[in-house]
Amino acid sequence: MGELSGHIALVTGGTRGIGKAIALRLAAGGADVAVASRSSDGTPVVQELEKLGVRASAVQGDLADPDAVRRLTGAVREALGPVDILVNNAAVADPAYRNAWELAAVSWERMIRVNLSGVYYCCAAVLPEMLSLGWGRIINIASTSGISGGTSGAHYAASKGGVIALSKALAREVASRGITVNVVAPSKIDTEMFRNVAGADERADTIRRIPAGRLGRPEEIAEAVAYFAGSQSGFTTGQVLVVSGGY
Repeated sequence: MGELSGHIALVTGGTRGIGKAIALRLAAGGADVAVASRSSDGTPVVQELEKLGVRASAVQGDLADPDAVRRLTGAVREALGPVDILVNNAAVADPAYRNAWELAAVSWERMIRVNLSGVYYCCAAVLPEMLSLGWGRIINIASTSGISGGTSGAHYAASKGGVIALSKALAREVASRGITVNVVAPSKIDTEMFRNVAGADERADTIRRIPAGRLGRPEEIAEAVAYFAGSQSGFTTGQVLVVSGGY
């Protein structure tokens, strides 16, 4: 029996990159896992999860739509049961970003809707069940951009900074009910999203500026999430764990 046996996790953006690594790590710990995406086919990930001996499900929905989020979490409840571990990992980036003063309103709004509002909608959808259970773990994936401003755009930094503030506020509200809310803030991680945003020269320059001398691995983010998801972290809430190789 793993340390997460008996728990049901929902990982948004769970079909690739950091989200997939998180889903696999939670399953390795014994949790049943649902992976959510907007459009990706989650079947291959579900098959990998089931090989670890847990139940798994894939669901689809637009996290920027609160009604879609309610349907999505309802589908998870029907397939696996009530979610008591929520990992809000899904996010978008903007490779076309140039500067804040030329940023189109539609780009700003999409970033905030997906990266911040989507996190809130997912939290709001599962918190009633966690409150009924008297136990829950919410882990929100932010970014060092939400702390420092970063290099990925003003709208991206604002969305991730908002995730950090939201998490701290929620943590205070639910701490007495057996629920923790924490943040993992990665920096430069070797994912498809990062490769899409940064060209080869930019990636090489980034690596030169990371004291650890390399990009992070999705599995390293997954280990941070696993700590926050377990019972051993029950007295840790409202915290931001930066995983950056010293960047």
